[in-house]
Amino acid sequence: MNDIVFNEALYPIAWRLNSKDCRLSADEKGCILLLSAMEAQRLWDATFPFSHLMEMPRSFCDVLEKRVLDFDDVDTSSLFFIEKLQGVDSINVLWGRSAGATLPVDVFIAAWDDFFYPSDENSIIAIPNSDIIIFSYEETFFYACIH
Repeated sequence: MNDIVFNEALYPIAWRLNSKDCRLSADEKGCILLLSAMEAQRLWDATFPFSHLMEMPRSFCDVLEKRVLDFDDVDTSSLFFIEKLQGVDSINVLWGRSAGATLPVDVFIAAWDDFFYPSDENSIIAIPNSDIIIFSYEETFFYACIH
């Protein structure tokens, strides 16, 4: 499955996608556009007025739904993303201000747990041309609308 190897020197976050346990196929990996640190920072700064997700003020967004997802049952948990990303073609995944990717929703749903880890505290999905974001803290995912 890991026929495509991303350059970790250019994209340090690529270790997630280069990992032996990454569930993405070579074709799915080929649909992922990794962002340079500068591109990710520009996207982050254009969307978020804080430098780390843990600094997000409560007034920044309305949490529309909060759901605990099971990383040991990724197929059932993927239903959350299928529901929330219905009608969306592509998403931006940001791992903080300096790492990101743009990818088709179906590629994300195929292996959402390769993009989010329970230990993450700065990972977020930003839907292009929308005020909707999805972020997590441990195994709790928040579906929210930016003010």
